[in-house]
Amino acid sequence: MKRTPSFRASIVALDALLARYATRPGLLDAVHAMAILDDAAPPAPCAPASPAPCVPTLTELALAHIRARSGRARLRASIPLGELFDRRLAAYAPAQTRSREALLRARTFLCRRLGADIPAAAVTRTDIESALAAYRCPVSRNSLLCRLRLLFRWAVRERLLDAAPTDGIAPARVDWREPAFFPPERVERILRVAEAHPGPLEAGVGPTLALGFLCGVRTVEIHRARWEDLDLDARTLRIPRPKGFTAGHRPRLVELEPSAVAWLRRWRDWAGSPASGPVSSNPRAFGRWKALRLAPAGLSWGNDAAHNAMRHTYATMHVGAFRDAAATALNLGHARGTDLLDRHYRGLVPRAVAETYWRILPSSSPLPPPEPLPGRGFRSDLAARRR
Repeated sequence: MKRTPSFRASIVALDALLARYATRPGLLDAVHAMAILDDAAPPAPCAPASPAPCVPTLTELALAHIRARSGRARLRASIPLGELFDRRLAAYAPAQTRSREALLRARTFLCRRLGADIPAAAVTRTDIESALAAYRCPVSRNSLLCRLRLLFRWAVRERLLDAAPTDGIAPARVDWREPAFFPPERVERILRVAEAHPGPLEAGVGPTLALGFLCGVRTVEIHRARWEDLDLDARTLRIPRPKGFTAGHRPRLVELEPSAVAWLRRWRDWAGSPASGPVSSNPRAFGRWKALRLAPAGLSWGNDAAHNAMRHTYATMHVGAFRDAAATALNLGHARGTDLLDRHYRGLVPRAVAETYWRILPSSSPLPPPEPLPGRGFRSDLAARRR
């Protein structure tokens, strides 16, 4: 940097430059301190005939250090936090829908608390920890922390930031809790209610219950399942799009137990043996059916708003009855083998109870014809009925 007689003017100009382009927390405080030291003891101007080089000021040394660390000839601009999220979202492939949705939720959460216009380099570890403190559920907190770690480490690799503010933040401790699974007698009562009240033909709830309780299929996979993916003779179910992915991921094959084949065959015959088309009902029709049919029978679904209770029940009963954790994990589509199964589901029920679960078979009586479900006025009608 060229030496000027007025050190105060150069410091003020450098201070304004760093305020706009600084990428390291606390850098402005260091510049203010250097300005005070430079003004307190300004160096004498060098004589023209002096062979010795001029002694650099503290500000010049700081600039050289910043340039050496960044590897660039000039300081880079600090992008806003919202723009950092947008750049990372644009870098995802179109098929990475679950990653995009998770990052969008993280963007909404963090930008709502810190502001989308705040420089990304100004975000500190304390800011991240204060934002994460809003989560009471440790699982949700750890999930958000994982997404933020991936974001800021990507920004460091792309040379958008010098350091990730999430480094050093430990995940919250997650204590074990029993998964929400149903005992065999409760599942049998639910299936018997479905036999007595199967719902409309285009939204039959029987296949939904069979895929969840007896096949262990995830919620999003249940409503994507199609009859052409089922081979009841070979006792297999092919899931072409696991989890919430839309494309680009390996399909999963589920080995079906005899009871699952019997229930699915019964519901396929009831629907007229379709060769193709969706297998199960849509989520709203299934929710209406549960409120209309299960609640009067004293079979409340509990606090599990989604269908996770069905998948938890399958995992618990399958590993309890067959004692083959590898086969259960393969059917469930666990990416890390039997680790998740061992931590949550193994040993929750005796083997005799689990074997009773897989002996639940459909009745021999014919199913009733399809019945309509309430429409838009369902909630108000149900409230009036409860009064």
